[in-house]
Amino acid sequence: MGSNTINTELRNKLEGQSILFIAPQFYHYSDVLREKLQAYGASVDFFYERDVTIKHALVDSFFKSKMDSWQRRHYNSILTKTAGKKYHYLFVIRGYKMETAFVEEVRKRNPGIVTLLYQWDSIHAWESDYRHLIPAFDKVFTFDYADAALLNIPYVPTFHTDEYAHMPGRKKEYDFLFCTSYTREKYEFMQQLVAYCRQKGYRLKTHIYISYKRYITERLKGVTINRKDIAFHRLNRQAYADLFSRSGAIVDFAGTTQTGLTMRVVDALGAGKRVISNNGAVAQEPGFNARQIVLFDTARFELPDWVTNDETFEKIDYSADKWLERIFK
Repeated sequence: MGSNTINTELRNKLEGQSILFIAPQFYHYSDVLREKLQAYGASVDFFYERDVTIKHALVDSFFKSKMDSWQRRHYNSILTKTAGKKYHYLFVIRGYKMETAFVEEVRKRNPGIVTLLYQWDSIHAWESDYRHLIPAFDKVFTFDYADAALLNIPYVPTFHTDEYAHMPGRKKEYDFLFCTSYTREKYEFMQQLVAYCRQKGYRLKTHIYISYKRYITERLKGVTINRKDIAFHRLNRQAYADLFSRSGAIVDFAGTTQTGLTMRVVDALGAGKRVISNNGAVAQEPGFNARQIVLFDTARFELPDWVTNDETFEKIDYSADKWLERIFK
């Protein structure tokens, strides 16, 4: 469902509703959701899940023992800023170090409020164990297959933004596109991928973002990183979409701590594009097509010869509209 299509059911649900929305600063995704909620007639007060100024970075780097109290202060500031306001929904994505006391206070101020929590990280990811929050929320959803089974909560995959459902056909300049943020695991895989594509004569475009701080830290630890292989800037929304439209297949490398579909996979499925992935759990996805989602093993990296053939696949609706419908139904 694209930007020109209105989900009538969602409009009927959200029109005139007041929402307290708390989410991470993660690319443009939180802004997209806020704008969608407002387009469906909701009044939205949005706050980041943590301070996004240099102050947070300083506490995180030099006063880690004070991080819990720092986060408590942040959530208390949200309570102060929203004092006297009434909400129909508390909608939280992730909720970094959120305590149940915060949710209870929001409930106390807003009798009858519906509380919704969505997780786009696994409980096994860095500081992402949210199990203490599950009893505090009316509904909890996860993007992770394993977490859904372990915690007995609904599985809801993430979403793509509207441009992927309406991606124009472009001349293919790259056989594969691999864009991600740095981890040692991903960097090592990229080197493997580069060597493989060079051997096969495939055209590969890569972009691995690493912060200056992380780069210096890795180098001090003795980790070898070739400056030519990494970037100190993130690709913006338009730049990534442009590369995406000129690529035959999207490369997905999921970390070992998660089983859910990454945003890269969802973008590709929404655009009807091929994706190659190391995440075997995607075979559980409804409508799984082994020619569109090509699975690989990093231990013995090999791809079928037909992987660079031009093929057309059905676009699957992972739109933000559909996602919101699942969360707010």
